[in-house]
Amino acid sequence: MSTHLRSVVLVGSLSVLGVAGCSHPVSERISDLCNGYSVVQHVYLVVDTLTSRAGTDAQRLKGKVYPVTINLHTLLNHKRCEDNSGEGAVLGYLPDALTTAVATRKQVMRWDIEGKMLRVDLNPGVIDNNLNFALPMDGRDGRWSLAKLAGQIGSGRLVRDTTALR
Repeated sequence: MSTHLRSVVLVGSLSVLGVAGCSHPVSERISDLCNGYSVVQHVYLVVDTLTSRAGTDAQRLKGKVYPVTINLHTLLNHKRCEDNSGEGAVLGYLPDALTTAVATRKQVMRWDIEGKMLRVDLNPGVIDNNLNFALPMDGRDGRWSLAKLAGQIGSGRLVRDTTALR
């Protein structure tokens, strides 16, 4: 097991324990973040596009699909949904070509709501090596992107896992 994978599993385990230990109810609907819920999203990250700047090894990832669980925790519950933000963790295996962004610093991912879109930044405060998720508040499929100093090097879909819903 790689060091990065161990750290992702550790952060994820702590995140799950945090959800279990906090007084906030847990939901699978993104819109419930506006009501102070912790939210769990099960999605498939689909690698649709990788530019040549991503490197030759990364090119083999095109078309691959990776199951990912996103845990989101509200820090403060504001009256206006757009003012809410929080922290969280991403669980699941992602190849190194995509996760170097997450491994650059030991920190917690951040999320915030912009209009009708939930924005998740896995490497907040950093311009280089930035993996981002964008998920519509209405629960439709979202998008992901990976940027380096030279600009965006990869993107694709975040497809909701409807089999995870009860």
